[in-house]
Amino acid sequence: MMMRALQLLSYEVRGLHTAVYVIALSSLLSSFLALLRDRLLAHSFGASATLDIYYAAFRIPDLIFVATGALVSVYILIPELTRRSSQEQREYIDTVLVGFSFVSVSASILAAILAPAILAFLFPDITAAGHASTLIGLTRLMLLQPIFLGLSNIFGAITQIRQRYALYALSPLLYNVGIISGVLLFYPRWGLTGLAVGVVLGALMHVGIQLPSILSDGFFRSWPPAFKPRVFLQTIKISIPRALALSMNQISFIGMVALAGTLVPGSIAVFMFASNLQAVPLAVIGASYSVAAFPILAAAFSRGDKAFFVEHIANAARFVVFWSLPATALIIVLRAHIVRVILGSGAFDWTDTRLTAAVLALLSLSLTAQGITFLLVRGYYASGRTFVPFLVALGTALSTVGLGAILIGVFQNQFISEVAQGLLRVVDVPGSTVLALAFASASVSILGTIVLVIHFERRFSGFFSQVWLAWTQSVVAAFIAGSATYGVLVAIGPITLASTTLSVFTRGFVAGGFGIIVAGLVYALLRSREFTEITQVIRGRLRGISTPIPETVVVSSEESSPTTLQ
Repeated sequence: MMMRALQLLSYEVRGLHTAVYVIALSSLLSSFLALLRDRLLAHSFGASATLDIYYAAFRIPDLIFVATGALVSVYILIPELTRRSSQEQREYIDTVLVGFSFVSVSASILAAILAPAILAFLFPDITAAGHASTLIGLTRLMLLQPIFLGLSNIFGAITQIRQRYALYALSPLLYNVGIISGVLLFYPRWGLTGLAVGVVLGALMHVGIQLPSILSDGFFRSWPPAFKPRVFLQTIKISIPRALALSMNQISFIGMVALAGTLVPGSIAVFMFASNLQAVPLAVIGASYSVAAFPILAAAFSRGDKAFFVEHIANAARFVVFWSLPATALIIVLRAHIVRVILGSGAFDWTDTRLTAAVLALLSLSLTAQGITFLLVRGYYASGRTFVPFLVALGTALSTVGLGAILIGVFQNQFISEVAQGLLRVVDVPGSTVLALAFASASVSILGTIVLVIHFERRFSGFFSQVWLAWTQSVVAAFIAGSATYGVLVAIGPITLASTTLSVFTRGFVAGGFGIIVAGLVYALLRSREFTEITQVIRGRLRGISTPIPETVVVSSEESSPTTLQ
């Protein structure tokens, strides 16, 4: 019965837009579950020192996962598997499995030994407050996570070449189920250790759901598995630039969380909650289009069709901005409604709501920039130029942490602090210095994207000429939609301490729905090419018109936003 159920999760993806929608749907479901997870955490703990410890414990395991998981990325494994016969595939996966296990387990053991020193350096205020033993214990237990998730990445390559996308998409859902189990079942019994147990259980289910179908394909039938050092080292060599680039992103995030740890208790939790909320539209929009575009870009570049390569990446870039700019406008206007409806219960009070909403607004400013970066980076990977993304990631990481540290000092100035608080409506809200980190993260992300776009245009000329009109139309649509949404909120009336969750949701839903309608009307009046193409696709689907079979869709788990894993 179990194997039959797993077989039903296999299906083919047809058409670029369909591929995007399938990926977006799985991302959306995973994000909804992640939001439920965050609501439970917010309800139980609020923006507190307890959650600061919990989120801080993820930092070392996440870095190890990104660094080691990228060494066996599906972007490397899938091409290697597709050019091999069935028997050669099994031998190759055996080699990768043995090599990765050695690297990952060794890194986790070393990290467990060095955890006290590393955590004391990253989070001196938490350790000084007497929470060192708890933080170290949670970190060491969570070091099982990168091992399981890395194995899942290897299994994911097999799952995807067999086109079992639904099965692969189920993994992150089960990961969040494990964390939710930790909150509801294990925390009441074991305290914070129970939360860590839930994380490990989720990681185990992440890899376990894929194992039965892989075994049925004939993998891992021999013991001990074959190991070819030269083959594994060749795989590592190809993966290193990309692993370094992803590691830089994770190091940047660690730096921001460490800086938040120097602020008032609860600042880490506020920053993480806002990051998690912002990660939802980023995963649904930016990641979906960039993931779906990658195999087509790689195929175009491999056959020397530069014109189609640039045209296709410009096409995806137009749609990323088409969706994300209006989404950004709505998030900024409805930030308090979003935070209150999703997180506002139990220990998560109005002070937490206002501060998290302000951080969310600032982080959302870079939503479009991050989506474009995702896409262009995959364009560089498809063209075999992995060094450029690494340099941009390195510069962005150093700049983000450096600017964050500087702005924390700048926000000590009373005038600047009051201006920032006034603009974001958090006057006299304790802990508002965390806004400095959100501003630093968003501004550097935007700057990094500008640099990447300029370099991409110089390297592959013709990109900007194909997107500037669509991007301009999106700016206009976003501004008018945001203004319309704000106008409806003013007419309805502001939310207050007496507002119920239902009334907050109703206000936000009516205003947001009106804003979406206005955005669509503006796009239609401007004769947006993207709006026309999307409506044609929808009409075609309603009439039962099929679309051509696309290239393989490649999804990589180690590229998930770190915030979505917590």
